[in-house]
Amino acid sequence: MDTDTKKAKFSVSFNLDTKKNQIFLFFRYDGKRLKIYTKENLTPDLWNSDKQRAKETTKNPNYSKTNSNLNEMENIIGKLFDKFIQDYGRKPERAEIREIFNKEYFEKIPQFTTTRPKTLLETFDEYIDTKRIDNTESTAVKYEQAKQNLIDFGKKHKQQIQFENINMDFRNKFVKFLESDMNYAPSTVYRKMKFVKTILLYGLDCGYVNKLNINLNKFLTNDQKGNHIALSELELNELETLDLSQNPKLDKVRDRFLLGCYTGLRFSDFMRLNKNHIQDGKYIIINQQKVKSNVTIPFTDEVKQIFEKYEYNLPKPISEPKFNEYLKEVTQLCETLKRLQETTQNIGNKEKKVNVPRWKMVTSHTARRTFVTLNHAKGIDLETLTIATGHTTVKALKTYVKLDDKQKADILNQAFQRNKEKENERKEKGRIIKMTAN
Repeated sequence: MDTDTKKAKFSVSFNLDTKKNQIFLFFRYDGKRLKIYTKENLTPDLWNSDKQRAKETTKNPNYSKTNSNLNEMENIIGKLFDKFIQDYGRKPERAEIREIFNKEYFEKIPQFTTTRPKTLLETFDEYIDTKRIDNTESTAVKYEQAKQNLIDFGKKHKQQIQFENINMDFRNKFVKFLESDMNYAPSTVYRKMKFVKTILLYGLDCGYVNKLNINLNKFLTNDQKGNHIALSELELNELETLDLSQNPKLDKVRDRFLLGCYTGLRFSDFMRLNKNHIQDGKYIIINQQKVKSNVTIPFTDEVKQIFEKYEYNLPKPISEPKFNEYLKEVTQLCETLKRLQETTQNIGNKEKKVNVPRWKMVTSHTARRTFVTLNHAKGIDLETLTIATGHTTVKALKTYVKLDDKQKADILNQAFQRNKEKENERKEKGRIIKMTAN
């Protein structure tokens, strides 16, 4: 019997297993076929294969009850299939149909009588909404992007994105998709997987799923660090003097990036920096979007020049992915950034050292690392720099310092000079005291 619904098309039929003398149900949809034994026993001579029911004969006084049970099964499995689609917005897997049918018909446990749990993608949406309520828009956007990655992966592999489908095979294919199709760097793949893991744990905590088919301790990839750079003084100077007057779009991106280099602000903060954040003509006070606390930094001459260039109406913000795309176009124009830098990449599931032009490694976050690195190289201690970056500990800030060997030697030399000056001062004071005593 074929059944058309608003949701899907399926068919139900019954056959007799002549070896077991037991009737089984065939449920077909989308080219899939599910076989369920009905626990109704019958010999071949009492089975009408054309009508797919027990023969109406005195030899089988129970034929009416048998056929009534088969009619009930056909009705129930069809309703369960439709209800599943209605509640979950997708077609069930064969194992899911078998499970809900067995519980509903054989175990007499009603299905779909309570509010259905949220799906994985709906859980993503709920979590994203909480981040927006908490005014962490940048975090919400990152989770939206991770959700879209899953959707794109599902479309390519024709795989439904559901809690119950997350297993090691799914995980491995998704990692490969992020690496090969999306061409993400290892550190980005790690972050994307971390976002998904967060949602899986959130779903467990909220009771939207009772258990997962994967050990989450093995879910994440390796977090590869060390592929980040900071601009040198020479590279920053060339970027500052780059003539982009014929390309206003790139000019605006370059200037926003320079604001990050001059202030040490995160992308989410330097991108929305405007004249309202300037106070008394000498301070910038802005509430950091990520940590929800104010930071006060000096309104330096370099920052002032960029504000004056736009008559204190800075360019409108754009998304971080688009910003990084345009930033690559800018940095590719810098001769100093064409020198090769050794970095680590995943090639054929193995980490390998490769050399790439430094301009390819520049991202929005390079600005913040450049601020820390260059100012530390000039002798400013990290504890003082936390005032600008908003870090609560020096340990967290150390990861931003990307000094080369010469810069490290310069810092060491500055320390030597400071100690030498202190020693000379001490000797001079001793000499003066001695002369006074005489």
